[in-house]
Amino acid sequence: MQTRLTSAQKWQIALYLLGLFTPLLLYINLPDSARSWSAIIHILPFIAVFVLINLGLYYVSITVADWCQRQLSRWLGNDFLTELNGKSFFLTFVVSLVLALLFTQTLHLVLDAIAFVIHLIWPPSATQSKPSPFTPEVLTYIERAHNVFSVVIMLSAFYLTISMRAFQQLRDVQLKAERLEKEALLSQFEALKNQLSPHFLFNSLSILTSLIHEDVNLSEQFIKRLSKAYRYILEQRDQDKVLLKTELDFIQAYTFLLQIRFENKFEVQIDVPPEDQLRYWIAPLTLQLLVENAVKHNRMSLQERLLVRIYTQGDWLVVENPIQARDQPEPSTGVGLRNIVNRYTLLTDQPVTVSQEGNSFIVNIPLLT
Repeated sequence: MQTRLTSAQKWQIALYLLGLFTPLLLYINLPDSARSWSAIIHILPFIAVFVLINLGLYYVSITVADWCQRQLSRWLGNDFLTELNGKSFFLTFVVSLVLALLFTQTLHLVLDAIAFVIHLIWPPSATQSKPSPFTPEVLTYIERAHNVFSVVIMLSAFYLTISMRAFQQLRDVQLKAERLEKEALLSQFEALKNQLSPHFLFNSLSILTSLIHEDVNLSEQFIKRLSKAYRYILEQRDQDKVLLKTELDFIQAYTFLLQIRFENKFEVQIDVPPEDQLRYWIAPLTLQLLVENAVKHNRMSLQERLLVRIYTQGDWLVVENPIQARDQPEPSTGVGLRNIVNRYTLLTDQPVTVSQEGNSFIVNIPLLT
């Protein structure tokens, strides 16, 4: 509880107290002879002054309560005042009682000043047809009522101050947790990209080594596509999102490399309108992870080719592939899919959905604008 409340927060609590207790104080303080509309209108300026004075005193009391709480938390621990036990309640009551005494003493001075003004306006007179409703007995009653209400008000101010500070600390913790979560997700993504680059390059160079001796022209095309794909991976390291067309151009180059690697046993079919490619954005390397996931977990052959379809449905990009489970399935960590889901929670409120419909594995990716 070392955080100091701002002036705006103190005024906010003061207004809460004013709205809660002022009607009660006025209801108790006004004598029966002053409860007619004409009498209330006549003393309305004094009521306004009374309300403004209370508002100022509330603000001062809240400032003192704020200081007391910070000192107590420094001496007794941050959680002491928020614990529901006899010690914290007793200490809160004692502090509130002291604040109430200071509040009432200040208010007595103010009431004496108001009474003096009232007697100037309504001087006591035996011939006065409308004597002042604020007789000495009434003012004594007002004073007693304020003594009781001051303790209740100070207790309320003390607990409202604790609640305001606790809410502020909770909000700070939530913001810090969100920031740490985002940093953790970004770190995971960076680690994944750092793993992807050397792994992808090593496999591609191994294929190129054998391909050079078999087909020079195809080797040249392979090098061009490899250069294009690897440049994309390096350039998009620090990007949160890229144009959908840019990602699709990369996945075509990446698919070409995989087709050489797996001897045309699989195909990626893209059915995305050109206007959508230039209109929407996507998190970089999303499609690469999904295509790699399909290749990793499904069998493929020249007779049973693996077809990965990429198409749009409204504001969603759909990646679909048949489920052709391997005889010896690869162990799955779920890191790739989890990374995609987590990254999109930072970019949009629309979630990535992963489902199995019949014999198809389907991932729906929200398109970004």
